[in-house]
Amino acid sequence: MISATDEPLHVLDLPQLYQKPSGTDLVKALALLSLQPRTFGTTADVVKGPAVQPAGVTRYLTSIIASPLAWLDTEELREAIWDAAAARLSERSGRSAMSAMSRIFNVPSGSGEQYTLTLHEPSITADNLGMKTWVSSYLLSRRLHNLGSPPALVPSASATPSTSNPQKPLRALELGAGTGLVGLSFAALQGESATVHLTDLPDIVPNLAHNAALNIELLDRTGANVTTGLLDWSVAPSPLPTAEEQFDVILAADPLYSPNHPKWLVDTINPWLSRGLGARVVVEMPLRDAYLPQVKEFRQRMSELGLAVVEEGEEIGYDDWESADGGALAVNCWWSIWGWSERV
Repeated sequence: MISATDEPLHVLDLPQLYQKPSGTDLVKALALLSLQPRTFGTTADVVKGPAVQPAGVTRYLTSIIASPLAWLDTEELREAIWDAAAARLSERSGRSAMSAMSRIFNVPSGSGEQYTLTLHEPSITADNLGMKTWVSSYLLSRRLHNLGSPPALVPSASATPSTSNPQKPLRALELGAGTGLVGLSFAALQGESATVHLTDLPDIVPNLAHNAALNIELLDRTGANVTTGLLDWSVAPSPLPTAEEQFDVILAADPLYSPNHPKWLVDTINPWLSRGLGARVVVEMPLRDAYLPQVKEFRQRMSELGLAVVEEGEEIGYDDWESADGGALAVNCWWSIWGWSERV
């Protein structure tokens, strides 16, 4: 365990392999040795990790790469740690940036505990924007712990409990899950009370599944039930989902970056959202000037479908890249929770 301190750490203060540290502790230690992107939060939220004295760091990194890490649960977790250690070595050979990285996100819970998620982000391309974690995903992940209060998220069947399964878990679906921050956060927060299915396009799903495997320790500890799969908004499901296949909660963050997306998104919500009055759609998106028409169209289409805003608000986040002068780039984001109007 690395304790908070203003003094530079010695390499012996980092998790030592003979102690068989958890994957999370190793990832945190390797993050201390890297150049991290700017935080999504406010500039006041930036918490700089303690500096590590350079003596012994190279040997520490090579020992991780040479270790089989046999006590860790999944091959994906071991690979992520080896990759991170190799990246830190590359940086110390003159490489100042990586084309891919693993990042740590802390998600608050209602109990005051923070859950730590590790997400791998491959190199980003214009065609695969889901390979990156975006500011609205970060903000929504930190808002999810408030969803236990009104409007409560409850299984649609709870209004008429089933005698055969009175404790039916909440069924949640994330659309355009990307790196999985929102869906994995929701799963950890809900634990055994929910099943969560994270979806995206074919090129995105392998990394999404990879990130679910990276966080197996947290998901197991919280009793979370997570699956991943393909869901293309432009293709209508056939046959249509049955009532049992529909979801009580649909999550989406930063889902609108094409003129087609408002229609596709609402057309996807329509068949997959349960018709119970307790069903909810939870979304957050940046209010960037270029996409304000899509936001307006999304609101209109949701209303036409019979969904109404139950709760909404705006909040400020910061992009994880810098402006030309090195300052933080503020982004105004709109979050909203939707439910069926009684007339539906």
